[in-house]
Amino acid sequence: MQARGSDGFSWAFTAACVAMASVTYGMGRYAYGLFLPSIRQAFHLSTFDLALIASLNTAVYLLATVIASGVAIYFRPRTLIVLAGIVTTSGLLIAGLAASFPVAAGGIILAGAGGGILSPAMFEAIEAWLSARWKGRAIAVVNAGAAPGLILTGLAAYWLQSSWQQAWIAMAGIGLAVTLWNAWLLPDRRLAQAHAKPKLPLRPGLFLRAECMPLYLSLFVYGLLFSTYLTFAVDLILSTGGLVFPADRLFWVLLGLAGLPAMFTGKAVSRFGVRGLLAVSLPVCGLSYALLAVAPGNQTVVLISAILFGVSSIAPGNGFLVWGISLFRERPSAGTGAVFVVLSLATIAGPILVGLFSERIDLLSVFYIVAVLSVLTIPLSPRGIFGTEETAAGQPQPF
Repeated sequence: MQARGSDGFSWAFTAACVAMASVTYGMGRYAYGLFLPSIRQAFHLSTFDLALIASLNTAVYLLATVIASGVAIYFRPRTLIVLAGIVTTSGLLIAGLAASFPVAAGGIILAGAGGGILSPAMFEAIEAWLSARWKGRAIAVVNAGAAPGLILTGLAAYWLQSSWQQAWIAMAGIGLAVTLWNAWLLPDRRLAQAHAKPKLPLRPGLFLRAECMPLYLSLFVYGLLFSTYLTFAVDLILSTGGLVFPADRLFWVLLGLAGLPAMFTGKAVSRFGVRGLLAVSLPVCGLSYALLAVAPGNQTVVLISAILFGVSSIAPGNGFLVWGISLFRERPSAGTGAVFVVLSLATIAGPILVGLFSERIDLLSVFYIVAVLSVLTIPLSPRGIFGTEETAAGQPQPF
């Protein structure tokens, strides 16, 4: 492994983190939405049952995020990153081998924990190990790391059409390979401040400051946007005839392919700022909802919606991460933890709300409502944040 801060090390470390994000997020957290119709049919589940599994997956992720955010600086990043891979791979394998619904649900829920373990340690390492030139680039690429996972998930589902569980076993195999690669590649070194008292002690007031509230409100809406589409879009288009099996598997591949450009949004933040990125990406994400709500049975509209969602739904995460880190500069894992916690609460609420109101409000109406919410958060976005190092004026952000 090359020296810390070198381009060789930065590239290899970023690539390893992207691969792990693909496993823990693209597979462990988001694959469930693609297989939801198959799981409904296999176990004869209601919409509420399916929504509950999705929300519990996120709840476990939230718990893991809270714990990992508090302890990340005390562990070697390699330890937590590899642990994240082990947990996700185990969950995928359990679901793939399950002979009953409770066991399958347990595996699906466990798989969601990996991302929560991964993110705080990974972003602490990015801030500590990478040069300023690489930080924004790495945050953007890793934030979009779920996209390759979506592609691999869709391809596995398409090739193994006979059984959704075989696809989950295949994903577990990919997860194992990526985990072993990270264990071999990542340096076994501690963060620089691992033995020192944190400069920014964790306390409730730190997270309840007035300047954090716009971030939390915007994140909550973003979480609703992200979770509702990934959980129910395939179910909606199959039920309305927009796509037929197995084309829905390729719909997931299209989402992932469209999301790959989000890996290059690091430059977008440094050039246009957090506000510029969010003001464009969130309304485009809402447009993908509106199109699907207007014509869910039209194949062309469905594919356009998938492209717009794939392009726009991952990009905001980079802006939110930069925004969060700028508010907790002396302890980046606290900033990323706050972002992921609020985002998790929203992604828990999204499927549950859809499930609770499924008998009163149809899914098309839900998509219309979420589309409108996407434009209401624009005034909340901050001005003057162009990276985690400094503001546009060159002055450090206060924490």
